[in-house]
This record gives sequence, structure tokens and C-alpha cells, in this order.
Amino acid sequence: MSAIVSLYPNFPVFSMVLAAGLAYIPHFLRGFIVLRATKRWDNVNPRGQMERIQAKMTKEDWQMAKRAEGAHNNGIETLPVFYGAVLAALYTGVPKDTVNFYAGLFVATRALFNVVYIFNTNQGTALIRTGLWTAGIASCVKLFLAAANTKY
Repeated sequence: MSAIVSLYPNFPVFSMVLAAGLAYIPHFLRGFIVLRATKRWDNVNPRGQMERIQAKMTKEDWQMAKRAEGAHNNGIETLPVFYGAVLAALYTGVPKDTVNFYAGLFVATRALFNVVYIFNTNQGTALIRTGLWTAGIASCVKLFLAAANTKY
């Protein structure tokens, strides 16, 4: 991770771009799964198509597409928390190494979260997914607490 941090002098801001990308990758993967399985995409009502096309997909494809949709939704839900944490830390002058570490930790946990969520088929890996989510949110909490404890 330090190699990526050294490429971007303002890594915390770049990590916000990475986090947004990671939130949308599952959405595009879901679209690919649907297109591969059904050979069509309903762009008039894309949010409602999953239930309509379930019968046209294999059970495995449909479940994976639903998990990708869940990973996307979860990514969108966590973005404001992460953005707020990074911006609060930067605004209050939390040491750059601290912000870099926790921003990088969030991005890494989100990348792993997506993989585990989308390819998960049992309770054991679901527990790993929950641990990854918790680690990502904990990194945001740490940034908020560091910001709260920094005099600016």
C-alpha cells in the first residue's frame, strides 16, 4: 500500500476516488451477469428487472447478481461515512500518516468486502464479510476520533 500512497501526494483524496470506484464495480458486475445470462438489459426499468428476470437465469447467476447488487448498495451506504471521516481528519490537521493509513485500510477492506460478498455462498465467508465491513467502519471511526482530538 505504501507504493500507492507514494504515487499520490494527497492519498486521502485519491482514496475517496478509489472508494467510489469500489462502490460501483459490483453494479457493473451485476449488469454483466444479467447480460450474460439473459442477453438483454432493461434500461427503462433497470432497478426492477432483477425479480422479472429471475426465471430466465440460473439460480447461481441470479444469486450472484443479487449479492453484487447488495455489495453495490452497501458501498454506496458507506461512502458518506468514509468521505466525512477523511474530510474531518484533513480539515482538523490529523497527521498525514494517520489519515493515509486509515484511508488505505478502508479502501483495502472495501475491495476485499466486495470479493467476499459477491462470491460468498456460506455462513463462514459471510462472517468474514462482516469482519471486513467492521474493519472498514472502524477505520472511519478512528479518523473521526483523531479529528475530534486534534486542535485546529
